[in-house]
Amino acid sequence: MSQTLPTTAAMRAPVDVAAAPAICFQVRHHTHKIACAVSAEALEDASGLPPESSEQMHRRSFDRFRTLIEAAAQYRLSALPPSFCGPITLTAQDLRRVPHVVGMPSYAQLPRRETRS
Repeated sequence: MSQTLPTTAAMRAPVDVAAAPAICFQVRHHTHKIACAVSAEALEDASGLPPESSEQMHRRSFDRFRTLIEAAAQYRLSALPPSFCGPITLTAQDLRRVPHVVGMPSYAQLPRRETRS
């Protein structure tokens, strides 16, 4: 199933939910629960995973960046009519478009470990 967005040309490109491996989740949009997925490529880009990482590594990346991923889904959905009922697949571009919010992990930034002296 493909969906298009009415904003920029990059966002208008159809997205095929079944085309690539992805992690599925749901978000609430108005009165609907919308089926969403985030592509493996987007997870690899966001967290710096090597291409073709294991499903377990993708799951860990998803858990770590879930706040950012859900914000990206809400951002995409905000451009769609309230009657939209999904599904959508988030790409690396979608994760990059999320405005920065204090406390939310930034795209492609890993938290630094404290070093002891």
